[in-house]
Amino acid sequence: MPRQRTVNHFGLLPASREKGMTLVEIAIGVAVLGLVAAGAIAALMVLNKNAVSTRIMTNASEIVQRNIEAAIGAQFTSTSIPSILAITGSSGVVWDDDAGSDNQETIYTSRDGTGPTVKGTLTRTVTAETADANSPIRRVKFSLSYTLFGRPMTYEMVTLRAIDK
Repeated sequence: MPRQRTVNHFGLLPASREKGMTLVEIAIGVAVLGLVAAGAIAALMVLNKNAVSTRIMTNASEIVQRNIEAAIGAQFTSTSIPSILAITGSSGVVWDDDAGSDNQETIYTSRDGTGPTVKGTLTRTVTAETADANSPIRRVKFSLSYTLFGRPMTYEMVTLRAIDK
């Protein structure tokens, strides 16, 4: 009597009785995991670059805001005009508020000190609001220009400052 063969529910004969994964199945699994890992690493790198960019923009806005507040808070009378409110004309002048000798503002330094340092040039432009240079109203603009990832960036703020009464 011939030996009876068992057929699985797919209608196929089992290749062998051993259970486990073949080398091809393992290679495919490793390749899929590699693709997922590569995608995750790429996404983390983009997120880190965006975080650094946002941190630098926040620091730039704080530097400009600090100078705007200094201009607003300075005592300004007809007999006492502080240097921060002195007329510069429309081209502006480099303004160094961190007491450095390089006329550069340090916007960002990496936490561990080994990464890049981003520096920028702070420009102050003060004009009289009317045609008269002795006008008691000043338009004050601070601009911080820097380079980030090879692209020029600028952060600006403008305020009006009236003479103290």
